[in-house]
Amino acid sequence: MDSKRIYSIIVVTYNNAAGLSRTLESVRSLDYSERETIVIDGASKDNTQEILSANKDIITVSVSEPDTGIYNAMNKGIRYITGDFVVFMNAGDCFAHCGVLSLVNSYDGDILLGGETYGGQVRMVKNHMSLYDILSIGLNHQAVYYRREILQKYGFDESYKLIADLKSVVEPLAKDKVTITGIPEILAICEGGGVSKQRWRDTLIERQRIIDEVIDPFYKNDYQKFARVNNEMLDDFIVLSHFHKTFPLLKLLSKIVRYLNTKFKHIPID
Repeated sequence: MDSKRIYSIIVVTYNNAAGLSRTLESVRSLDYSERETIVIDGASKDNTQEILSANKDIITVSVSEPDTGIYNAMNKGIRYITGDFVVFMNAGDCFAHCGVLSLVNSYDGDILLGGETYGGQVRMVKNHMSLYDILSIGLNHQAVYYRREILQKYGFDESYKLIADLKSVVEPLAKDKVTITGIPEILAICEGGGVSKQRWRDTLIERQRIIDEVIDPFYKNDYQKFARVNNEMLDDFIVLSHFHKTFPLLKLLSKIVRYLNTKFKHIPID
């Protein structure tokens, strides 16, 4: 990879000065110098400003103003990015080690997904992540690296309260066939107790909403059937789903093949 690839690190915080201090110390320890750090603070009332002042030498942009939630804050951060790839960290979260950006820089793709430790539990990814894998396993945005242009196009849907970050990966994959690259290494250490884990029923509802909004309704039932039968079929299904006239014919041919197989499968072959 080009050693001059620039990474934008967006840190989102609200009334978590101690966590912000840990996150910025983690940023400071990185051995990859081609980076910028953007801090979006939701107008904290603790000593966050003191922490920002003490770390101003590594902060490129700092914004402190009220927001309407984490995804609103993350969208604000997108306005300031100039890097080639972007990663988001919540106050209290840390890079797994000082060489994370150097490691990520050795991979290529439109969206890079890595493993993370969340609340002490390890979650890994495969080298190739299908759409079904992403929807099933989920993700934490602290281990997701977006190519800038993709993030600027899609951003985070603020009508989602729990898993807009999941939609921000699934939507460009389904609509633009972006390249998803898995990095089977731990990239981030995240604090546990996220609201999406606490409200898991609501998370499942939002997950289904992603499927409803991203997948053409004409194909949704078939998509979900494929998901139950064979995960590897889903990438091919996304391609087929763009051919509205051809897909019903393929389904008919499949029925004919199954019928013929039923009728003739017991005929011995010499």
